[in-house]
Amino acid sequence: MSVGQDTRTLALAWDTVVRPTLGRAAAGLKAMPFTLAVLALFVGTGAATDSFLAGPSEQLLDVAGVSGPGLREGRWWSLFTSLFFATNPTAYVVAALMIIVLLGLAERKLGVRAAAALFLGGQFAAVTLFLLITQLAAYVGDGWLDTMTDVILIGPYAPVLAAGMAGSARLPVLWQRRLRTATLSISLLLVLYVGHAETVIGLLGALLGLLVGWWIQGDEGKLHRHRSTGREARNLLALMVAVFAVGPILTGITRAPTGPLALLRDVVLNPLPTLGQLAFNCGATVEASCLEAGRAGFAGPFGLALAVVPVVLLLICADGMRRGRRMALNIALAIQLAVTALAAVYLALFALVPSRPQGPHAAPMGSAFAHVLPLVVVPLLLSVILWLNRRQFRVQTLPTARRTLAVLVGGSWGALAAAYATAWFASGGMSRDGGVLGLFAELARQYVPVPIPQHFHRVFADRNTVEAVLFAYSGPVFWLIALAAVWWALLGGNHGHDSGRQDRARARALLHQGGGPLSWMALWEPNTYWFSPDGQGAMAYQQHGSVALTLGCAIGPAGSHLAVTEGFLAHCRREALIPALYSCDDTVWPALRERGFSRVSVAQETRLAIRELEFKGKEWQNVRTALNRAAKLGVHAVWGPYSGLPVALRTRLNEVSEEWAAGKSVPEMGFTLGSVDELDDDEVLCCLAVDGEGRVHGFTSWLPVYDDGRLVSRTLDVMRRGAGGFPGVMEFLIASAVLELRDSVEVISLSGSPLANDGGAEDTAQGGAKNLVRILDLVGHALEPVYGFRSLAAFKSRFKPEYRALYLYYQDPLQLPAIGRALTRAYLPGLSLAQGARLVRNLV
Repeated sequence: MSVGQDTRTLALAWDTVVRPTLGRAAAGLKAMPFTLAVLALFVGTGAATDSFLAGPSEQLLDVAGVSGPGLREGRWWSLFTSLFFATNPTAYVVAALMIIVLLGLAERKLGVRAAAALFLGGQFAAVTLFLLITQLAAYVGDGWLDTMTDVILIGPYAPVLAAGMAGSARLPVLWQRRLRTATLSISLLLVLYVGHAETVIGLLGALLGLLVGWWIQGDEGKLHRHRSTGREARNLLALMVAVFAVGPILTGITRAPTGPLALLRDVVLNPLPTLGQLAFNCGATVEASCLEAGRAGFAGPFGLALAVVPVVLLLICADGMRRGRRMALNIALAIQLAVTALAAVYLALFALVPSRPQGPHAAPMGSAFAHVLPLVVVPLLLSVILWLNRRQFRVQTLPTARRTLAVLVGGSWGALAAAYATAWFASGGMSRDGGVLGLFAELARQYVPVPIPQHFHRVFADRNTVEAVLFAYSGPVFWLIALAAVWWALLGGNHGHDSGRQDRARARALLHQGGGPLSWMALWEPNTYWFSPDGQGAMAYQQHGSVALTLGCAIGPAGSHLAVTEGFLAHCRREALIPALYSCDDTVWPALRERGFSRVSVAQETRLAIRELEFKGKEWQNVRTALNRAAKLGVHAVWGPYSGLPVALRTRLNEVSEEWAAGKSVPEMGFTLGSVDELDDDEVLCCLAVDGEGRVHGFTSWLPVYDDGRLVSRTLDVMRRGAGGFPGVMEFLIASAVLELRDSVEVISLSGSPLANDGGAEDTAQGGAKNLVRILDLVGHALEPVYGFRSLAAFKSRFKPEYRALYLYYQDPLQLPAIGRALTRAYLPGLSLAQGARLVRNLV
């Protein structure tokens, strides 16, 4: 990037991001007087009582904490005075940030009175519900919550969470979903893994606030399930995996964790010494002092590495899932299922314990078993959620990377296991440890933190040095190699679409030589490619069943298109595939007609000769009105590739896309319809309508069209209008494209409107093709309220375009049902069975 480009990017960031952000921050502070007052009182009370370092003193607990006994003694004011204290420096920092972010959000979105009511009322409701639940737990003899009946609660966590979750009802869909998912996931994480009273009341406050938020949305007529885009669904799933990945670490650094999943650290972190370590340190007699020695020996650097590897592995998978990696999803699923299996072993061993110590504070066995049950349920539930959303992860790892990963992981394990087995046989392990079954137990205990029953593992202290070293370090060495290999495979650029990164680069080079208005879509997932033997052309297609459904015509130099098409048809014959050439123009029609092909019109491409276009006359009144309205509102067009936009503008662009997707009853469509994922291409231009406050009213994207290495046109792809976009924002964006692009190209294409038959296609279709046209027409009618294809076609007609028909070419009318199914799968790749049933019901 040149110095001039850097200067323009900085100027753009200042004008569209920094200056509006500073203005909004100043305005936001002025709009939060109650929040600032609460924050000042919270910090001032801590300073005045010298509570920052160690919390309030015992003399202040009657005022600084609220508890059941205190309320019964008449200290009702402690319900509210406890809000302005915390227990340690970290708690003060966390609480102060929560006040600014969450309580400030509620005040800005709902007003001062509502925020104050939620803050004070949330504290009253959360404490009341907490005391009710703990008393009920004491009545039934619960072994966890009944210990909190007399606990002293300090801090503003519950009311701040309640206010923030209620205020989220007025957020844009994107941030509403993110805030609620993150808040509930973290709150639930703290309860399950830490389990202290403050975490329990915090979760109660968050749930109460969520109910209030739903009530606000329902009162405004907005309460419905918001559908997210594929990108946002992946972000949320990755967030869930990452949040629950750090749970075992959280229990390891927390003093006396009591949550139901606190035992999971014994599964993942494995802080206890292994049976082999006890044997090495203690021989056959295990005493308390020897147990501590074994625990200390496990805490060395290799033991620590083995402890954190599962957590780091899940975090790597979470990052890979955010990028849409299918392998990351599969590894995360495997880990969650493995944790489920290991936890089930712990649960089974726990259930086989014959008795428990009895006493006045001993918990009933049934209650204790119920608290251990989440060890299995939580990872299993997370596995089910990941499996149900597997359609969102379509980016494949290159076959060479998968093979390399398998060789590294499998080879290292095989070498280490073989080395240990050799040492084990040499030291007499066959007779010492009970035969081959004992060897399997030894190997499993090195790599998997699962307790091996005693009769499978004979404890002796007569290991030789080689066997002891291999037993102690094989597991950590293997997991470190596996961690590095997975890191390389998932995050090392070893991904591309199904054809691989090299094929995609070849296709991009051919697109610079020539292609149609839709040809740039050939680079999208999950297209594969057939390349001509001479490398002068290619066809992009998707295989659905036995149908090879192409996207546009051949790519490459214009003179090679006919030969490439004939070569692709020969390839389909060899592979027993049904060729369906979709959205092609009529240049290849004479040759295909001689081969017995038929065709049917599937879309009308709209083209504008922009260098001759002037917005004058009555027919352009709507466009001129949109331009004038934008000028009055201070809205201007911002151009650039997605990666070159400031981060804040990219975020707001995603917000607009999420708001658009939230109102849809079916998933995002694909094939010839792009999404935000397809914007991340430096040759694709984005045009954003941005006002003086940095708000994005809408955006469009424009794909390049090349001929012999020269840019000759741009094709409109993504169109999104923000929920608060001014009337006429789309007219403004297209008019801005006309004015911006006329210096670089002569013609632009507004693309075609799929499934928007104008009635003429059926008249030109013959035989069985009429049925396909009727089916596509019915689907178009069913999806019209959702995607508005016909409305979009009518909108494009306002620009007085030149129309050019795009066709589906097919060879045999008997193949049309299979082609229809392939089109449905291509356009709706994420359609579930239930959504398909609703679509069919709408069609009927």
